[in-house]
Amino acid sequence: MKKWVWVVATIVVALLIGGYAYSNHHATAKEYQAAMANGRTAIQSKHYTQAESYFQNALKRRLNDKTAQRYLTQTQRFVSAENALDDLHFASAQKHYQTVQDTKNGSQVLTKRAQDRLKQVKTIRGNVKQFKKLLTQAQGQNEALNYGQSNTTLDELFNNSKFRQRYYKNLYSQALALRKANNAGQTASLASSASSTAAASSSESSATSSSTATSSSSASLTSSEQAAAKNYSGSNEYTVTKKQKELNGKTITADQIASARKTINAAGVQADAMSDQDVRVALQQANKKDMSLSAYAKQYLQ
Repeated sequence: MKKWVWVVATIVVALLIGGYAYSNHHATAKEYQAAMANGRTAIQSKHYTQAESYFQNALKRRLNDKTAQRYLTQTQRFVSAENALDDLHFASAQKHYQTVQDTKNGSQVLTKRAQDRLKQVKTIRGNVKQFKKLLTQAQGQNEALNYGQSNTTLDELFNNSKFRQRYYKNLYSQALALRKANNAGQTASLASSASSTAAASSSESSATSSSTATSSSSASLTSSEQAAAKNYSGSNEYTVTKKQKELNGKTITADQIASARKTINAAGVQADAMSDQDVRVALQQANKKDMSLSAYAKQYLQ
C-alpha cells in the first residue's frame, strides 16, 4: 500500500514540475516575441536606443538567439553611421551604412534607410571633393596676390546653394575667411598704390598733384583689379544693387534679416555663417517660389 502511495506521489510531483517548466517556457517565449516586436516598432519610429534595449531584452529571454543578435548589431551599426555623419566623418559613415545594408535577414527598414544614406553620403563626398578643389584654387590665387580673381573663384562656391548645407560648414567658414582676406588685400593694395603715386607727384602743383594721383592710381591697376576694387573697397561684402536689397519693392530691413537668420537656423542651416546678402537672397527666392522661408531653407539650403 505504501509503495503505491509513493508511486502516485512521484507521478504528481513530476506532472507539477513538467507543467511549471512548460508554463515558464511558454511565458518566456511570449516575452521574447513581444521584445522583438517592440524592437521592430521602435526602429520604424526611428527610436533606435529603445530598439537596442528591446533586442537586448529578447537576448535575455533566449540566450544566443541569432535573430535578436543580428537585429541588435544592425541597429547599433546604423546608429554609429548616423553619429559619424553628424560629426562629418563621411568615410566612416559610409562604411557603417554599407555594413547595415549588407546584413542578411535583418531589419528591412534599416536596410532601406542605409541604402538611401549611402547615396546621400556618396553625393556629399563628391561635393566635398569639388568644393575643396575650388577652395584650393582660390587660396592659390590669394597667395599670388590675385585677390579679385580669388573672389571670383569663391563666387562659384557661394552661388552654389548646396555649399550652405551643414555638411560643408568647415569649408564654408574657410571660404568666408578667405573672402575677408581678399577684401582686405584689395583695400591695402589700393592704399599703397595711391600713396606711391602721391609721393611721386609731390613736386608738382597741388592741383596737378591731386589730379595725377587719382589718374595714376587707376592706371596702376588692371581692368579686372579696378572692377574688383570698385566692388570691395571699404567693405567686407560684395556691393549689391538697390534692387537686390529689396523684397516686393521694399528695402529688406536689418530686423527682417535678423529674424530670417533665426528661421534659417531653426531649419537646420548654418545661417550665422551667411552674409546679409545671402539672407536677402534666401528671402527673395522663398518669396519667388511662394514658399515659407523655413520650407525654402530645408529644401534648397540643406
